[in-house]
Amino acid sequence: MLSAFNLKRSSLLCSLALFVPFASLAEDTVVVTAQPAETADTPTQGYSANTSRSATKTDQPLITTGQAVSVVTRQQMDDQNATTVNAALNYTPGVFTNFAGGATRYDTVSLRGFHGGDVNNTFLDGLRLLSDGSSYNALQVDPWFLERIDVLKGPSSALYGQSIPGGVVIESTKRPQFAPEGHVRLSGGNFNTKGGAFDYTDAINEEWAYRITGMTRSSDTQYDNQREERYAISPQLLWQPDENTSLLLRAYLQKDPSGGYHSAVPADGSLYGDLLSRGFFDGESSRNVFKRWEQIYSYEFQHAFNETWSFRQNASYTHSNTKLEQVYGIGWNADRSEMSRYYSGEDSSLNAFAIDNQLEADFTTGRLEHKVVLGFDFQHFTNDTSSESGYATNLNPYTGATGGDTLYQDSAFTTPGVFGSHVKRKYTQTGGYLQDDMKLDNWHLTLSGRYDNLKSKATTYETDVTDERSDDHVTGRASLLYAFDNGISPYMSYSTAVTPATLSDINGNLLKPTTSEQYEVGVKYQPVGSASLYSAALYDLTQKDVANRIVQGSYYVPAGKVHSQGLELEARTPITERFNVIAGYTYNKVQFKDAVDGNDGNTPYVTPKQMASLWGQYNSAIGVDLGAGVRYIGTQWADNENTLHMPSATLFDASVRMNLAQFSPELKRAFVQLNVNNLTDKKYVAACYGTGYCYWGQERTVVATVGYDF
Repeated sequence: MLSAFNLKRSSLLCSLALFVPFASLAEDTVVVTAQPAETADTPTQGYSANTSRSATKTDQPLITTGQAVSVVTRQQMDDQNATTVNAALNYTPGVFTNFAGGATRYDTVSLRGFHGGDVNNTFLDGLRLLSDGSSYNALQVDPWFLERIDVLKGPSSALYGQSIPGGVVIESTKRPQFAPEGHVRLSGGNFNTKGGAFDYTDAINEEWAYRITGMTRSSDTQYDNQREERYAISPQLLWQPDENTSLLLRAYLQKDPSGGYHSAVPADGSLYGDLLSRGFFDGESSRNVFKRWEQIYSYEFQHAFNETWSFRQNASYTHSNTKLEQVYGIGWNADRSEMSRYYSGEDSSLNAFAIDNQLEADFTTGRLEHKVVLGFDFQHFTNDTSSESGYATNLNPYTGATGGDTLYQDSAFTTPGVFGSHVKRKYTQTGGYLQDDMKLDNWHLTLSGRYDNLKSKATTYETDVTDERSDDHVTGRASLLYAFDNGISPYMSYSTAVTPATLSDINGNLLKPTTSEQYEVGVKYQPVGSASLYSAALYDLTQKDVANRIVQGSYYVPAGKVHSQGLELEARTPITERFNVIAGYTYNKVQFKDAVDGNDGNTPYVTPKQMASLWGQYNSAIGVDLGAGVRYIGTQWADNENTLHMPSATLFDASVRMNLAQFSPELKRAFVQLNVNNLTDKKYVAACYGTGYCYWGQERTVVATVGYDF
């Protein structure tokens, strides 16, 4: 049960979110200026996007989209200096990204109480980032390359195929423009952080444009003697011979020579007992490697045959290599004098291909307007993994003494050696979908249906054993919305999802896919002629055939059903021409139902009951911009058995930006910016995967940036 103090604190933030519309209405000095027509492909302006393609795969105003959608714009990422997708989503209701704490090796995204977002629900330019959830080969894209991030909440398989029940995260890269535009950044901060970035686009001629974007960043981390390092570059070429046809070619190349550290500490040592430091290192320096190489090549083709018919095709090829060697703690020994440890190692090579074909028809039948999309998509990956595992000697966490770096096949340390495994995993999804987005006066009705064939195959070469399964699934979505002339749009929707069988049980047998369904009602409000957008959504979401991950051994066990109910509030508004506000509140009640492991009625870990956030950005007339934010993460359970409660945490962020033109007119487009996250350096536990695996939250980070826009 939440304390009265925590309830008051989250209620205050909620009240601020609800107050924002009235503050906006009270302001009588707002000047609305004409803006170019906005689409999901055009550069975003400010903190509020007006359109999205995420819910329907067609450009649709957010105010008439019958599903909860949040959009993080380029401006927000710049002002908050988001260097990870996790950080970019920190102020998005319904999204919990903090459960890996200071570890940034993976994008850890939980939507409406369902995690697994590092492998199952992340898209890049409309196509899934195909990662293997049964390995350490999970892809990341640096936010510097992104124009926007759309978060579509709730089951989304009707258009996207496999996804976690909570929704999908759709990352959209910056696109070439037919006008010159450039950006240069140099940054430095605590933890010996250093980085540089550039971005330039221009026209070659009337038909061709290009863009090239790149960055590098390196830093120590809060973990002792651990570093992160990244190099990435993305060239793009756009051919647009006329307004009806375009072809965009992209490449994204990323090298992470060091992926930092990703490890946890026991609850006895973080939530209670003799506390370990936030920089605690439980590994072995001689067996401490994480390297990742990513190559993503893609194209996007669009052609309008006439005013009625158009065709789009997106395709991508991905190659990713990862190398892991890591010793990590698995709990205390009997008398709590030493920490038991385990070793995991992996070399993996993943090849993936994805394609999405869409035929769109815009027509009317009487007074009824139709926008019909007929689609066919295909996704396939092959991941060749060679893995090792074994017992590592115990660690005295207070002196750092170990029994050496020798690995053993038994916990008594009598048989030196490791267990080896060579497995090739294949996954294929073939799907067809049909959607009719209808409009009659102020009524908006969307009906979507999809058929998928999911195939999973895993071959273990040591035993020459192959496990495979094939599943057929039908998913759908329906939404109904009424757009009042005053800017209020109530809606209701129903949607389903399927999550594939790439996970294995303790015997290596593939688990069957999970299924989910959701009922949602909500209301959106956008004052006429305003860029402000306010939304509220209530949802009831159930997932069947759930499996929980066992950290030691990396296998899964059946858990039954998970039932999620909640409320999300969001406000994005320019209070004045100079003052922008983002406010959000989340209430999320999650429980196991029909549990097969004795946890019936319990709440899963990594599911805060309440979250709230508020960010304000003030752009002064003297060239000094100030930003400040507060994030509240409510209480959560440390384990599925609900034996230990985790306390809430309130975190503060701040930024200040100065335009250097006030010192010299020649520096008109130059600026310096300072960002501080976790301003008070609060020591807290971000989340736990059971009482043996708790993640310390990120320590205070300070980053200074010098930039030039031209």
